[in-house]
Amino acid sequence: MFTPEEQTALAAHAAALNLSANEYIRQTLAERALSWHREQDAFQAIAQRRGCTVQELLKRGFLTDDSLGEA
Repeated sequence: MFTPEEQTALAAHAAALNLSANEYIRQTLAERALSWHREQDAFQAIAQRRGCTVQELLKRGFLTDDSLGEA
């Protein structure tokens, strides 16, 4: 599943956080999934306010850094 280098890095970071490797992986994956979900919700809200789709919003040059503050 993980390369030896990845396993070493995961084990080291988990140990530094005083977590088992499995708990570290679970927490990290859950955090990434929740972050992705919040980002999708924010894009949807911005798109709705602008009267467009998320795909249109994400087209190159359509979304500026200031737009993320609107969510």
